[in-house]
Amino acid sequence: MNNTKNMIKDYWNGRSSTFDNSPGHVIANRREETAWKSLLQEKIGETAKRVLDIGTGTGFLSIMLAEMGYEVVGLDISEEMLKRANKKAMDRGVELEFKLGDAENLPFETGSFDAIVNRAVLWTLPDPKNALTEWRRVLKPGGKLCFFLHEPHPDGMSHRVRKQIGNLFILIFERRNPWNSLYDSGKLGIELPFGGGVEPSVIIELLEETGFRQVSAEPMVEIGRLKREGIPLYHKIATSKHVQYCYTALKPNGDELSQA
Repeated sequence: MNNTKNMIKDYWNGRSSTFDNSPGHVIANRREETAWKSLLQEKIGETAKRVLDIGTGTGFLSIMLAEMGYEVVGLDISEEMLKRANKKAMDRGVELEFKLGDAENLPFETGSFDAIVNRAVLWTLPDPKNALTEWRRVLKPGGKLCFFLHEPHPDGMSHRVRKQIGNLFILIFERRNPWNSLYDSGKLGIELPFGGGVEPSVIIELLEETGFRQVSAEPMVEIGRLKREGIPLYHKIATSKHVQYCYTALKPNGDELSQA
């Protein structure tokens, strides 16, 4: 593992103890959970059985998918995140596998999964294109990719002022330093191509370049509304509205790309 990956791993290990203190990282209410499960069912379908959740963190998607009856493997580069995910799964009485690994160098054989999911992962990676190539490799021909990613954060003086005010409250109430973040990659000495979010057109083009087909991007309006209803005021101050998109794509079935 190179130095950049070690720094990213160390960051998430350190972040694990406060990760679920952030309202955006947990389900706000039963309505939001129902909306997530309905969306996952729609995008993954009933025929898929084995699902890989890349960058599972503390198990946000993995646990829901296991509760829905899928055979789930949750992968993360951080041992500490996986410890917390495993405890949450045990507390909720669901069985699934958690595995340590790198999103850009997956420890699985080609064609191992019916579907791949992830949430807010591509922006954390040094080489998103290589990651997508790997994700396509471990999918079965005809397998589905479904992931969630925000558009870029707004810029401008108003947003920066609001963010600084909100960060002070995060420091107090969540007991973490919000300025020590991969979003501010330069501060950690890490440059991330998609740090802070990315425009949907860029992701669509990249998915097509890496051999995926039937690519789509849909704004998650309802889930975004439900989540924003449940977050405290200081988070609403700190985070201006920026849309989260649901991206879906298919690994081609039966052509030369499916054999790569």
